[in-house]
Amino acid sequence: MTPDDIGAVHQAGLRLLERTGVVFKHQPTVDLFASHGFKVDGLRVFMNEAQVDAALATVPSWFTMEGRNPDRHLTFGGDHLVVANAAGAAFVLEGTDMRAGTMADLSTCLKLSHMSTNVDMLGNPILPQELPAAEGYRQSIHCCLSMSDKLLEYPIATPEHLQVALDTSEILYGADWHQRSRVFTVLNSLSPLQFEEGTCISALELAARNQPICLTPCVMGGTTGPVTTAGILVLQHAEVMAGLVLVQLVSPGCPFVYGGTSSISSMMTGDMLVGVPEYWAIMTATVEIANHFFLPSRAGGGLTDAHLPDMQAGIECAMGLASVMRTGVNFILHGTGIISSFNAVSFAKFVIDDELVGMLRSRLKKIDVSEETMAVGVIEDVGPGGNFLLESHTYAHCHDYDRPSFFNRRKHDVWLSRGGLDIASSAEKRAKVMLESYVTPDLDPLILRQLGGYCYGHCTVAP
Repeated sequence: MTPDDIGAVHQAGLRLLERTGVVFKHQPTVDLFASHGFKVDGLRVFMNEAQVDAALATVPSWFTMEGRNPDRHLTFGGDHLVVANAAGAAFVLEGTDMRAGTMADLSTCLKLSHMSTNVDMLGNPILPQELPAAEGYRQSIHCCLSMSDKLLEYPIATPEHLQVALDTSEILYGADWHQRSRVFTVLNSLSPLQFEEGTCISALELAARNQPICLTPCVMGGTTGPVTTAGILVLQHAEVMAGLVLVQLVSPGCPFVYGGTSSISSMMTGDMLVGVPEYWAIMTATVEIANHFFLPSRAGGGLTDAHLPDMQAGIECAMGLASVMRTGVNFILHGTGIISSFNAVSFAKFVIDDELVGMLRSRLKKIDVSEETMAVGVIEDVGPGGNFLLESHTYAHCHDYDRPSFFNRRKHDVWLSRGGLDIASSAEKRAKVMLESYVTPDLDPLILRQLGGYCYGHCTVAP
């Protein structure tokens, strides 16, 4: 998008905020706006340009999340990229069979995520279906916190989820845990132009503790939003600005991420489509708008409408990831393993996506141009018709491009002699190797017992 295009989207979003307003389904939130001079009508809040500008002026352009392992602290904003695995899937896809996800599946996905060199942050990838919702949520959070020392994107949809995030953070870091950015969550608006009560409560409580919030609308063009791409962007932008204003009212300077995962809907089925060019364009524009306002961004992911880790899935995920990564996105959720839109996790696809993210990171690195790398002297020494294989320069740099990979790079006869596996079969084989190499990271035994007692009720240690 051009600066003029972004300006037009921004002004259109401001017009919606000032004339139409946004419904916040939580009276204390509406009262907060009213106490700061905002126009309100029932649960509807109206915002003018000056009020939005005042909020934009206080948002930091970057922030750092701190976990229990200092080597895994993460910075959001600027040139930094944070990739998280899948989040919130109810099902697991094995072959063509889709089944309900279990705690065992969650454990497998977390082990793969911990072993990955390309996944920086954990989502809660699978919602275990064999347990009641509240019990399953606590136990899944326990798995995330105990099986990896990578930072967690807490999935917070209810006040009960919020309390688990606050309590487990205190167990991990102590009573003053909120003196640092520790809890990171994605909150969703309810398109068009609404915020649910639980979302409002979470925003108020987390912002009061100065914890980062990623506000992410999911506008479905043609159903919960306009069918046009520009209209989707305007509605998404208005909702993000409304969330930003709320967070900054509570705590000026609170870290905030401009998020978006909007797309078009199928006009035949009403389903949201995430493997289409319109989605890639919307995600690219989302990052460009965030960059324009110097806000950390969240967009895109390894998303596909396919139901197998096949060529369709590969094309759609590669296009989706590449579109936002080349634009400078700061945070990608659903970076690895998600399939069938947002519905399922595939362990084979996790490994394929992990490789893809690594390839794209390498692709986006700047080419090193120096006297040494231009190798003019070596070219002159070898001369016309020569060979560089035995040159010391070749020996010194021959590992510059080494990158662990299970992709086939061999000739046909060698590939065939090694089993002639397709990419999904090779990924399944690679996943087994990763799982065999997994080692549980250290965690203070007292903290582990406290987490087990909290998340498993009367158990002092999780079974």
